[in-house]
Amino acid sequence: MAKKDINIENMGVDSEDFEYEKKLAEEEQLKRQQAEEKKAAEAAAREKRKREAEKERNRQIEEERRELLKMKSGLTSEEDSELTKKDAAFEKPHGAAAVANFWYHYKFIIVFSFITLLIVGFLIYTEATRKRDDISVMVITDNDLTQRTAEIEEFFEKYCDDLDGNGYVHVGVIAIPISKNLDAVTKNTYSQKFLAEIQTGEGMIVITDSHTEDQFMEVMKTDLDKDFPGNKYIDEQGFSFNSKVMSEELKYELMPNDVHMSIRIPQDTMGLSKEEAQKYYDESFEVYKRIVDDITARCEETNDPGLDTEPVKYDTDGEKAE
Repeated sequence: MAKKDINIENMGVDSEDFEYEKKLAEEEQLKRQQAEEKKAAEAAAREKRKREAEKERNRQIEEERRELLKMKSGLTSEEDSELTKKDAAFEKPHGAAAVANFWYHYKFIIVFSFITLLIVGFLIYTEATRKRDDISVMVITDNDLTQRTAEIEEFFEKYCDDLDGNGYVHVGVIAIPISKNLDAVTKNTYSQKFLAEIQTGEGMIVITDSHTEDQFMEVMKTDLDKDFPGNKYIDEQGFSFNSKVMSEELKYELMPNDVHMSIRIPQDTMGLSKEEAQKYYDESFEVYKRIVDDITARCEETNDPGLDTEPVKYDTDGEKAE
């Protein structure tokens, strides 16, 4: 089967999407303009306060200079001078009064600093404890697997290593329920999300089924029989989950028998170079191979009969058949 790159421009991006993006750009431009105007107003206000403070300092210096001249010329005694009166009038507060005085003058700085420390502390804690994905798995099936992200995550983590060296294993599951009976707007939204993940994401393993559109399957590897010669669970779609073993692993008793674990072809995109894509592929393929080898062995040991649940049937109008 020939491979070809996806041309997003031919994927049906309609005028509504274009108008929406245009509106976002205009709103962003307006926000930047408002921010610049606010910044200019704040700068003008600061400059005004600076000039007023400078004017007040000059006035005080001139007043003090006149008092000193009066004292030197004998027109005013030291006791009657306004300078000594000001010094005598000021008495440094102590105890509770000192605390109250400090709070009065610096309360805004204290509150701002406290809030800033709280925010910085929260961000540091969140970043330190955030679970990062060692690998990502996309689920684009037309069944309830898109609602079982916890089970899928737990299953894949059993076969994954701590690739980023942060002390624990975490597999991110991206559910994109692209069903045939979705309304046009919702379906287009999910399709765009999948294409965005293809262009910018790192997820190489994709859970698919017989309802996955051909345009999405074009980016999947179809010659896995070369990597797993003689494995009866491997076909052009990938590794078949048509087994009681997988049904029990994913805790999905009525899982349809058309589910596959596919894997994307590594290729350069808007977000990844060919070398980066190959790196993510190699890491994901190691997990993929461990799953294929283990599940195949367990199915053969138990002579697994496979699943009886047929996939959902649709008529020509995209409605579920009775």
